[in-house]
Amino acid sequence: MRHVQHSVRLPIALDRALRQLAARRETTPYALLQTCVRTGLAALTHENATGPTPADLTKELGQLGARIVHAERLTERALYVSCAAYVYARAAAPTRIDESRLTDDIDDAFQRQLALAGETP
Repeated sequence: MRHVQHSVRLPIALDRALRQLAARRETTPYALLQTCVRTGLAALTHENATGPTPADLTKELGQLGARIVHAERLTERALYVSCAAYVYARAAAPTRIDESRLTDDIDDAFQRQLALAGETP
């Protein structure tokens, strides 16, 4: 294979990073620079053929994160409603309890369920 010589000027910060990485990999900065160029060219060459771009992936991850948060809220609300139904049913059986006591019991039942699920605030 025939080699062609190119001169590359690097900012001081990149040169330091290149030298430090080369020292960690126990290679020369020149050999590491060749690896960087090969890797960069391969990434640029296959950029369009490899599928979604990082921006697309980031957008999808953001949408997925929003959906997960929404599902968590719905699940938490369903748990709270279940606890409220449990406390109201329990309160309906014997004597009537005041609303503030029922609310406290609902919150206590809700916190117990969250603790059992491993999500104590």
